[in-house]
Amino acid sequence: MHTQNINKKLLTFLTICCLSIVACSKVDRMILNKGETPLAISADKKEIELIEKNFNVDGVQFTWTTGTNGGTDQSIAYTFVLDIDDETKTNPIIVSLGKASYNYKYTVQELNQLLVDRWGITPGNTVSLKAKVYNSLGTATTFHDSTDWYNISVKTYIPVTKTLYLIGDAAPAGWSADNAPAMDLSAVAPGKFTWRGILNAGALKFITTQGEFVPSYNKGQNDFSLVYRTSFDQPDETFLIEEGGLYEVSIDLLHLTISIAASAEPAYSRLWMLGDAIPTGWNIDDPAEMRVDESNKFVFTYNEVLSVGEFKIPVATGNFSTDYYMPLENNPALSETGAQLVVGGNPDYKWKITEAGPYKIKLNIQVPSISIEKFVPFEKIYMVGDASPAGWNIDNPFELTKNPNDPYEFTFEGTLNVGEFKLPVEKGNWGGDFFMPVMNYQDLSKTEMKFVPGGSPDNKWKINEAGTYKIVINQFYETIVITKL
Repeated sequence: MHTQNINKKLLTFLTICCLSIVACSKVDRMILNKGETPLAISADKKEIELIEKNFNVDGVQFTWTTGTNGGTDQSIAYTFVLDIDDETKTNPIIVSLGKASYNYKYTVQELNQLLVDRWGITPGNTVSLKAKVYNSLGTATTFHDSTDWYNISVKTYIPVTKTLYLIGDAAPAGWSADNAPAMDLSAVAPGKFTWRGILNAGALKFITTQGEFVPSYNKGQNDFSLVYRTSFDQPDETFLIEEGGLYEVSIDLLHLTISIAASAEPAYSRLWMLGDAIPTGWNIDDPAEMRVDESNKFVFTYNEVLSVGEFKIPVATGNFSTDYYMPLENNPALSETGAQLVVGGNPDYKWKITEAGPYKIKLNIQVPSISIEKFVPFEKIYMVGDASPAGWNIDNPFELTKNPNDPYEFTFEGTLNVGEFKLPVEKGNWGGDFFMPVMNYQDLSKTEMKFVPGGSPDNKWKINEAGTYKIVINQFYETIVITKL
């Protein structure tokens, strides 16, 4: 009886152990297999028509199953392969993706560029691509398994141009297709171009290739739309720039839209003088810089004693092939006010100084226009304002002291009250000419002043602390130094 009880207990224990072993084996097998689905690949589309407007969206996504490691307890890594289904053009893309990677995709733009650049497909054609996936186990350098080839059909698009140029009466180079200035292509979006610069009054359109008048992008149904023109037989509508000035042009060729807007900021913040009429000569690496009018940053001035010779106005230093502001024809009369921005400096027009002496030059790049005047210094300059000794008495203003050794320099030394002042060049005329600060109430440490015909705008210096001051002005270089003693 006792022996029977022992045998029963042993049998029960062995049964439990066997059940445990079986259960453990099933669990281990699930861990070791790491997937029981055969390796297979598919795509979200079998037939694809690529459209450039959708350049940044998914063109195709391939996905695959995990596959199996055959119960080897080894990790599974995947390698994706894409190739054209044409043995004469085969050039497979092989991408090692590592573990736990079950998809691979291309954007519309990426897929189109691959077909055109890698496999030489003519844009607009339809071709067959094939894809497959290999897997490898653990650290093995050989493949364990692979899918069958999976085929998709892809129709490529003809991409819009990567170059665009301005042409027309309004453009800087006029109707010259050879010298038409280029627009800037966006680094992130195809078909988006921008340009900022001076446009003249007149017609404007856009060509895709320098030297060729077609293809071109012309005015569409309104001032905000474009039409693609491929033949001289098609309508040749242009945009109209009604008034010359600085403009910003933005174009989106994928949506055939355009914006042409007058700019509130000048195209250039620095300009230079170059030529044998200028003291620095033809030194493009270190030419004489013009002065920006802080009250109107489209206006640049240059006051200097010039030699007999020529000059032009580059927009950059260090390169003779830069763009220039130039006259409308070579060596015009200095009374001519016309000016133009010449891309690359060709044709190479220049202004010519025929009589040496002091000149004041003013260039307005918004119009653009220029004035070149030989300077005759004023014999007397006065001070008027409640800060000055004479107050606002324009009939008897305070006269500044002229430097006997320098006809351009005048000084004041004495007491100034709290208040304003400006510098007329004649008595008894509030509508006369003045030297004034560039900006109203500009900081007294600033040394720029400007000659203001007619005294408008009516800017003045402001003295905030009464005391003894010394003021030195130079009427030719239009500078002022105000020192509290």
